[in-house]
Amino acid sequence: MQVEDRLKDAKAFSWMKEPEEEEEISEMLQTDVVVIGAGQAGTCAARAAAEVDGTSVIVLEQQVRERQAILGIGEVGHINSKWQASYGIPKVDIDEFVNDWQMRTNNRSNYQLIRTYAEKCGECFDWFIEPLTKEEKAQMYPMLKKASPNMPRMVNGICAYPGTAYMTVKIQNSAVKKNQALAEKLGAKFYFETKVHRLIKDGNRVTGVIAKKANGSFVQVNANKGVIIAAGDYSKNRQMCKDLLTEAADLLDNNTDWLGHGWDGSGIQMGVWAGARLEPRSHAAMGGNYSLPGFEVIGSAAVLRVNKYGKRYSNEGFGTHILGALAGAKQPNGMLYGIFDDNIREELTYQTPCHAVFDYCSEERLKTLDDYLKRARTAGSEGIPVNKNTKMPRRLYAADTIEKLASYLYDDEACRANFIKSVNRYNELCKQGKDVDFGKDASLLHGVIKPPFYAVGQLKDSHHPIGQSFKLLVTVSGLLIDENQQVLNDDYEVIDGLYATGNSSGCRFGFQYTTSVPGQSISMAHTLGREVGNYVAHI
Repeated sequence: MQVEDRLKDAKAFSWMKEPEEEEEISEMLQTDVVVIGAGQAGTCAARAAAEVDGTSVIVLEQQVRERQAILGIGEVGHINSKWQASYGIPKVDIDEFVNDWQMRTNNRSNYQLIRTYAEKCGECFDWFIEPLTKEEKAQMYPMLKKASPNMPRMVNGICAYPGTAYMTVKIQNSAVKKNQALAEKLGAKFYFETKVHRLIKDGNRVTGVIAKKANGSFVQVNANKGVIIAAGDYSKNRQMCKDLLTEAADLLDNNTDWLGHGWDGSGIQMGVWAGARLEPRSHAAMGGNYSLPGFEVIGSAAVLRVNKYGKRYSNEGFGTHILGALAGAKQPNGMLYGIFDDNIREELTYQTPCHAVFDYCSEERLKTLDDYLKRARTAGSEGIPVNKNTKMPRRLYAADTIEKLASYLYDDEACRANFIKSVNRYNELCKQGKDVDFGKDASLLHGVIKPPFYAVGQLKDSHHPIGQSFKLLVTVSGLLIDENQQVLNDDYEVIDGLYATGNSSGCRFGFQYTTSVPGQSISMAHTLGREVGNYVAHI
């Protein structure tokens, strides 16, 4: 069995062993549904369950209500909502969408689960934004709302779709809090500053939880229908990251600070302690095993990329920016550069819509780009910083000739020669319209021809990861679940009464987080959170 076998090993995962702590129960509560976590997924699960007549719901959240940190950057990637239709965003074929998802995840995700997500995410988005004010809704807009005809429908057999909903982080957080308030209006009870300590089992069934309140006392909450783990990821748990993100761990050096922005994995741990099986490794995460230059300046544009020796090293536009950037993590430690010319505005219209996409429909984003380019043209060999990290700044350079640009980027004469040779070779391939070196899609082959020429740098360093180089955002794998999000045990059988959703759950991604729509992790949290809340309430 997965847990026990490892625990017999001297090198067992330490976090898989349940800690021993005395618990003196001072309060006993009874409810139909217990939700662990009041983030994106947990909030939607609570509201959906509370919407079912006669269902009582208790939500346990360790954070302070007024200071709750909610993950997300304001992008909610979904398909086929009424909101999108109001902006003229075309409908997406469900069969194509789901099969594309299975391709990009190596068929590791649960088809029925992803099918449910694809069919329900548009409806869920409309549902999720219901509590927002008219003023808040007016500030939202679809990214790439007028997609360029240059945008390839498919690259290397992988699809991507425009129309991600963008709302500010402030509005996103407002939506979560207003959905919490709506759930409470429907009768759900939220207990903040209450951290779940462990699950309670009666035989093979999970019957409730024991949680620790802010004053140190313990409360037992019994669940008539089920417990939903929506406690987030484990990107703040160093040991879990090392043990489960095996690809990223193998690319990094020991004692490297690569922890992310998420949570401590306690929800996943308590599932394991209750006999749950983990999704097979290597787990998926946002970041950790890829590196790309140009994020702030040109987004995911698949421009020519060269390494510290001036050599091209990849198909820069393979599928989506994350897949295309996997090769960057395996380059020698040092600077990676994205190289482009004065036609960059047009080249941006050939992007596939994915995370880090440059929204060329945004006048504000275009204005920022123009400002970057203008300042770089007068900065000379020093270039300009394009991020706020003073220790490891990313810089943008501009020059009137490739030779001068090479002198800005490289001190070594051999590296300069390599760089010039790489640019010339790339231009030759672009002219031919066929990349025999790395197989880049013909639609993304744009030469570095028109001056001024630009280079935007990114430090790739396995000793000091930062930004898009190796730093994690969150992990997106977890407990093994079925199509109803019921947690599976070591024999791949359901654990009665136990469910997992959001980033506490697995079966949604492959070896790496990569999506056909930017912001899909948040949309998935909303949709599958809503679905599991409704499912458990109807038991």
